[in-house]
Amino acid sequence: MANNNNGNQFREDEIIVLDQSRDGKMVKNIFSKIGGRLRPAHEQNDQLSITTEIIKYDENLAVVKSVTSTMKGSFPGFGMASVERDHSIAPAILELAETRAIARSLRFAGYGAEFCSAEEISHLENKRKGSP
Repeated sequence: MANNNNGNQFREDEIIVLDQSRDGKMVKNIFSKIGGRLRPAHEQNDQLSITTEIIKYDENLAVVKSVTSTMKGSFPGFGMASVERDHSIAPAILELAETRAIARSLRFAGYGAEFCSAEEISHLENKRKGSP
């Protein structure tokens, strides 16, 4: 389902558009939010299952595995968050790692496969907006 406003399957509230420098030129890059992947996954599957497992979690690092099971099969994805990289959300690195893992498994299942997840680049977005 294409959106006439942005030329992809996502609604405007399901994407983040960042201006990024590439070879000295500013280019607009689209990143989908996890909700933009979940909506079509639910719409296109009579049964949808997403499970997560904590692989590693300590005060500095969280790694989570997610498996999205759809009518097409099962698709694993891993997500990582660290206090060093994601310092602005350091108290919630486990949740961020889980969100990234789910976004990746949905991407591998074919939902928004053409776009990196906004949650995966959140540390870049924060730097761009001037956050610490």
